[in-house]
Amino acid sequence: MSETPSWLQGGNDAPAPASSSLEVSAPAPSPGLEPASSTSNGASDDDKELPGVILTMRLLNMGMAGGIVTAAVFSLMGIPSVSTFVLAIYGICGGLLICCLETQLKFLRVMIAVNFGFLFNSLWRFVFYLVLGSVCYSWDTISGRIMGYIVMGVAVFNTYVLCRYPSYRKMREKIAEEEDKRIEARISKEVKKQAMNQMMKK
Repeated sequence: MSETPSWLQGGNDAPAPASSSLEVSAPAPSPGLEPASSTSNGASDDDKELPGVILTMRLLNMGMAGGIVTAAVFSLMGIPSVSTFVLAIYGICGGLLICCLETQLKFLRVMIAVNFGFLFNSLWRFVFYLVLGSVCYSWDTISGRIMGYIVMGVAVFNTYVLCRYPSYRKMREKIAEEEDKRIEARISKEVKKQAMNQMMKK
């Protein structure tokens, strides 16, 4: 609340202010506005950190996906049992799905968003990673067990990022669109260059 003017604190005995006085006391800042400003500052800090967090998360997920596929191939060497063979195929498919998600190619991004939208939800992504980690652990190989623990650790990190940064998906889409524009500009430049070379040859 703003402070009470001094001429009101004295009760009826205090003299009334002069009518000719034009001085107006500035209202005290409302304490209710301070949390809003601090909240906006926190949001701006999150927006600044988010691109770096997204890059770290992408590299981590792609490395994990490559490790899953490699461990699955190792588990298929020799004469695996039927259950190990099937679970290795599941692991390869899961690793490729994560890899395609993180490459940010436009046609893959749209298809994954339509058919595998649960990967953008913190809870369902966590469940998916836990299932994938248990699949890796069930291969009963050293590489499979190591990857099982790694996948579970990455699952915790992914869940933290998705919960900590609610604007993750919007920022991710923005970065992906910028990458698409750069790729399209590079392709257009190469096409024009090749067309000019063909014209010069003629």
